[in-house]
Amino acid sequence: MKQSLSYRIFNISNIGFFLILAVVMAFPVYKVFITSIITVREQIASPLILWPREPTLSAYRFIFRQGEILRATQITVIVTILGTFLSMLVTLLLAYGLSKQFLPFGKMIHRVLLVTMFIDSGLIPYYMLVRTIGLTDNIMVNIIPVLVSLWNYLVIRSFFKLLPTSLEEAAIIDGASWPTVFFRIVIPLSMPVVATFTLFYAVGYWNTWWNSMLFCNDRTLQTLQLLLRRMIIQNETFNEMLARDVEAYYSEGVKMACCILAMVPILIVYPFLQKYFAKGVLIGAIKG
Repeated sequence: MKQSLSYRIFNISNIGFFLILAVVMAFPVYKVFITSIITVREQIASPLILWPREPTLSAYRFIFRQGEILRATQITVIVTILGTFLSMLVTLLLAYGLSKQFLPFGKMIHRVLLVTMFIDSGLIPYYMLVRTIGLTDNIMVNIIPVLVSLWNYLVIRSFFKLLPTSLEEAAIIDGASWPTVFFRIVIPLSMPVVATFTLFYAVGYWNTWWNSMLFCNDRTLQTLQLLLRRMIIQNETFNEMLARDVEAYYSEGVKMACCILAMVPILIVYPFLQKYFAKGVLIGAIKG
C-alpha cells in the first residue's frame, strides 16, 4: 500500500526526533568513558574531546591495583546476587499468597502493607530499629531492611490474580501440593514478570549505598557506590589512594573510570532481559 506524503513526513520526523533523543541521552555516558581514557594534557587542552589522540588505560590499571575498590566491588556483587534472590523469593511468595481470596487475614495484611506506602516512620526510628536487631557493621544491612519493594509486590500480585485458577485447581486435584503448584506451574507462567522485577531488584542492590553509609563504620563492608560517593563528592578515599600510587595523576580520569566500572555490569545484563521488560510491567498492570 502506497504511503501518503504526510505519513512519510511523520515517520521521518519521528525517527529523527528519537535519534536526537538517543544521542542526547547516550552522550553523557560516552563523555564519562572518554574522560576515563584521556591524559591530563588532553583534558587541560580541551574539555570537550570526542576521541583522545593518546588513549590510556592508566586510570583502569590504578583501579585494579587498589584493594579498597576491588573489595567494595566484591561486597556489591555479593549484595546484588544474594539480595536479588532473597527479594524475588519473598516478594513472589508474598504476592502469590495475598492474591488468594481464601487466605485467612489476607485482606487485612494487604491493607497494612498499603499503609506503609503513605506513612513513613522517619529516619531516627528506622536507625534505632536496625541497630536494635543487630545489623550494624553487617553486610545484611544492605538487604534485610529493603527486602521487599511494595510497588513490586503490588504489580506481581496483580499479575498472579490474572492467572487462570483452573490450572491450579487441576494440579491440586491431581495431588500436587501448593509449593509444587507455585514453583512448577505459577513461576514458569510468570517468567516475564520474574525477569522484569529481577532486573529492578538487581539494579537497586547494585546501586545501594545509603544503608552502608548509615550502619557500616567498618570500611571493609562499604559498597562500591558508597566508595564512589566518597571518591567523587568527598574526595577523601581518592586522596588516600593517590598518596600511595603516583601514576594516577589525573583524578577526574580515575573517578570516571570508577563510574564506568559501576555501570558496565548492569549495561551487560539489561539487553538479555529487555524483551521481558515492557511485557512484564504491562501484564502486571492490567488489573489493580
